[in-house]
Amino acid sequence: MKRSTILIVGAGSIGTRHIRNLLSLGYRNLTVCDPSKEKTAEVSRLGVLQTYTDVRKALETERPDVVFICTPTHLHIPSATLALNFGAHVFIEKPISHSVRGIDALLKKAGKKKKVVMVACNFRFSKGFQELEKVLRKNTFGSPLLCRVAVGYYLPTARKGVSHTHTYAAGIKGGGVVLDSGAHVVDYLTELFGKIKEGKVVKGTIHTVGTAREETAALFFRHVSGVLSSIVLDYVSRKPIHRIEVVTNTGTLALDLKADILTYENEKETKLLYERNGDSNAMFCEEVKHFLKCIKNGLKPKQDIAIAAETLKTLLRL
Repeated sequence: MKRSTILIVGAGSIGTRHIRNLLSLGYRNLTVCDPSKEKTAEVSRLGVLQTYTDVRKALETERPDVVFICTPTHLHIPSATLALNFGAHVFIEKPISHSVRGIDALLKKAGKKKKVVMVACNFRFSKGFQELEKVLRKNTFGSPLLCRVAVGYYLPTARKGVSHTHTYAAGIKGGGVVLDSGAHVVDYLTELFGKIKEGKVVKGTIHTVGTAREETAALFFRHVSGVLSSIVLDYVSRKPIHRIEVVTNTGTLALDLKADILTYENEKETKLLYERNGDSNAMFCEEVKHFLKCIKNGLKPKQDIAIAAETLKTLLRL
């Protein structure tokens, strides 16, 4: 793959993160498309050589090998479909969509075009998560029985310089804490404990922080492995939290994904199993490197369309 053929569609917070990371990885000749001229001007100052405000024109002119879809959620499927029509490999930010409409057609098109399509799953590339996955696979600290997850942050201050009411997380299309944060959690819990056999959701407050969808929610799952999982999600926590606790028959594994610290504890001891040395951006870099490696070597990505579609269907069924 040539290093001058990557198009990023959407220059919001996550799009800009991918731009910075691609530049740091040596991909200098990037093209960015965003309907906001203000945003394209901002990314130009990062070193992006070409910018567009119309995605079709960008695809027709640049003919990129790779496209990153970082648009609002409800635009993911049409944008990805268009990119595939132009022969590009595609990276789609999570969740894959706000609806199952168009996903099966996208899956068929990707297969027909023989292109790699990956959906974002950055927490799978956290070193702490990978250590947790490793010890669970080996039953190093016993067999898992149940899992508790808490994910919360204060939406109004989550993105500096951006009104939270204008973000996809607050919108009626693709917004809400269940799709926004839940897509990550269902993805990695399925990876750890297998497919979800049954589930239930209780949705809480709306409009507390000015969104059009639910701002708090509790989800409960039974996995095919027999493990039970409970998840509490919110947009109202003034102190951010992202914590996974796995109770085994010998003790409790606890992963703080904000700090990337993994511990094991029982009534006799507490062990530090992993502690991150560096910042959280490393997992996003590793995610991008994995995607590009899959393209180069013809590999299946960690979260392809089929896996992402199943995650979405699970959340929409609740």
